[in-house]
Amino acid sequence: MKLFENAVLGPLILRNRIVMPPMATLFGNFDGTVSPRLLAYYAKRASGGAGMIIVENTAIHPGGVNYPGTLEIHNPGFEPGLANLALAIKSQGAAAAIQLFHPGRQIHPKYRGNYPIAPSAIPCPVMGGSPKELNPEEISGLVRCFVEGAVRAKEVGFDAVEIHAAHGYLAAQFLSPFANQRQDRYGGDPARRARFVKEIIKGIREKLGDSFPIILRISAEEKIAGGLTIDQTREMIPLVQEGVTALHISAGCYPSMEWVVQPYLQPRGCLVDLARAIGEVTDLPILTVGRINDPHLANSIIEQGAADFVSIGRALIADPDFPNKTREGKFSQIRPCIGCNVCIEAVGVNQTRCAVNPEMGREHETFAPAANPKTVLVVGSGPAGMEAAIRAQALGHRVRLLEAGEALGGQLSAAGVPASKAEIRRLLDYYRAAILQAGITVSLSKRVDPDTIKEFAPDYVILALGAVPADLGFGIEDSTKVLQAIVVLKEERKLSGNIVIIGGGPVGLDTAEYLADQGATITVLEMQKRVGGTLEWNVRKMKIKSLQEKGISLRVSAKVVRVGLDRVVYTDSKGMENTIKADFVVLATGLKPANQLEGQLKNQRFKVIVIGDGKEPRGFAEAIAEGFEAAVQL
Repeated sequence: MKLFENAVLGPLILRNRIVMPPMATLFGNFDGTVSPRLLAYYAKRASGGAGMIIVENTAIHPGGVNYPGTLEIHNPGFEPGLANLALAIKSQGAAAAIQLFHPGRQIHPKYRGNYPIAPSAIPCPVMGGSPKELNPEEISGLVRCFVEGAVRAKEVGFDAVEIHAAHGYLAAQFLSPFANQRQDRYGGDPARRARFVKEIIKGIREKLGDSFPIILRISAEEKIAGGLTIDQTREMIPLVQEGVTALHISAGCYPSMEWVVQPYLQPRGCLVDLARAIGEVTDLPILTVGRINDPHLANSIIEQGAADFVSIGRALIADPDFPNKTREGKFSQIRPCIGCNVCIEAVGVNQTRCAVNPEMGREHETFAPAANPKTVLVVGSGPAGMEAAIRAQALGHRVRLLEAGEALGGQLSAAGVPASKAEIRRLLDYYRAAILQAGITVSLSKRVDPDTIKEFAPDYVILALGAVPADLGFGIEDSTKVLQAIVVLKEERKLSGNIVIIGGGPVGLDTAEYLADQGATITVLEMQKRVGGTLEWNVRKMKIKSLQEKGISLRVSAKVVRVGLDRVVYTDSKGMENTIKADFVVLATGLKPANQLEGQLKNQRFKVIVIGDGKEPRGFAEAIAEGFEAAVQL
């Protein structure tokens, strides 16, 4: 694979063309220093085979700390931890870079008390507030902070720095006509808007010479009205490239966040064309990013010359060993990123996490093989059950997996049915392959009762029985054309005509997509004030847009009163009763734990552990995490 050829970046020779881009984890200590948790997280990604690791956004000024756990680099007190971090990455064979940033107006005072600043006193459409317009002296001071950050980064051992001039942060705000409406030497035309970035690059070169690598990250398109377009950015590149070693091409800002951290509804490699377009107007090496989570896609980008390096981000969160497994041809063993954006949904409130990799953020912990292996019976093969079985087997326990259905998968089987959910199908394939590779004994079509369990004489029973439809709050006059959404998806039912889906949560919306693609006319009734309320907000934004483009009617504050022979009666937000014709009614009204077996297993010699939806219906992230935890706690 051309992906694994050595690559030159300034004076650096990288072992391959895979770069881990900066992604906020907030695993740092509250005082901005490097924590053991953060150190282990990056060391694991370096040992997984990436050519370069670019450490997450690091504040160059105390006023630029946006969230607790943000790394800082603005005084000597941060040097010991940063030096250890650079060494930990480099000792595993990867080059170590660090991103320097200031959020500017994209900051909220409630997190750390810092006030938004900007080239112009224009509020961020997402964060709000009234940013202070910087004066020339303050701008010069911030330029010095970026330069001093770069100097400190080199002194502690980093091989390169990245200047964050993308995604609507401070340096990007200066470049953008959307945020910068100054009429002095820092704004008014492209050349003056570029001055802030140019002064940073020039200042670093004056201090560190011509050889130290400087990567400039930019949003080639801001994907908002009045923001940078690809044509404008192509014209701007000659203004900012002097002194730059490589360009890291991304897109978006906070109002268009679905282009910054792209959900599964964006196509893979969705920003590659932007990188190719920038590469046409510069001789600098190009890094491209944007849902590059497939080894063959990554290699094809390099082979086709669309970019010189591929930035693989969330896929390295999901599986740190993605590069090594790709190099060794172990494609089926790569735990796939599913583009669910669970990793960013809590940023600013909690530290990040991964839906499919429960070890993410726990790399500093040791999960030793069992000193006294147990016989473990796992009942149910949804994501919680499969994760528990795989982890318990890896830790040395004797595992048997029982599944009532004809195939492994549980709710994953249903969730992967809509056309847009290809990543879920990949996750299901991964789990099935992992079960097989682990050598776990599997019994399918196995109905389980207390006597069955006793026959296996287990030490532990892990119940991952999933969930069943919750009780209804309304009456049904004729059930012959009423179906459960989960049944429609699992059995891939073919329905036509006017279909009313009751419930606008993730299952209801997935069912709406699936049936609309068959040509049915779909109306979704949701009793809450919005549909998809539990989805990460970028996923929700794109999901709703996609459903509306399919002609699906989404009605909120719609409380169903009854389901008749050929109609559904509901009240709207004003309490008025409405009737809608229906050839079929699909119920997506929520789930409740399928935990009847738990009560039948009391006072046994084996211990019972309940996980996943059988404990409480939630998402994949919680189910997988509980499966992992059940195994390591045996």
